[in-house]
Amino acid sequence: MTGKVVKVDELYDGRPAPRAWIRNIDKQTTFVAIYSKHTTGQTTYMNIALPLPFSTMIGVLHLYDENGALYLTSNHDGDAGIYLAINRFLFQLPLQEHFKIKAEDETTLTAVHKIRFFGLPFLEINYQITRK
Repeated sequence: MTGKVVKVDELYDGRPAPRAWIRNIDKQTTFVAIYSKHTTGQTTYMNIALPLPFSTMIGVLHLYDENGALYLTSNHDGDAGIYLAINRFLFQLPLQEHFKIKAEDETTLTAVHKIRFFGLPFLEINYQITRK
């Protein structure tokens, strides 16, 4: 899988400095997510939009670092959560996401992405990202 990150117009997206991460397999686009952030009070959240037919799934993730790794989780107080937006309606979904991201060297990140559905383990993805 290869990917690239491109700017998205703030006027079109409505969030500050949005970036689309476009992932391809054999030049075929397989996944697109648009990344931004927002701050509520003193807490800044990663705000990820996944375009779906007639809707958008939104991951609002709390960030923290611990022992040299970056963690992102939807399982936290405040705005954190996984949501589905349909027109102007917003529904919180029974999903929880948790990422652990660690730099292995100057060009390589490893990540573990865990998803729970109704509190039960649903999916775990382990991957490595290498900058070329």
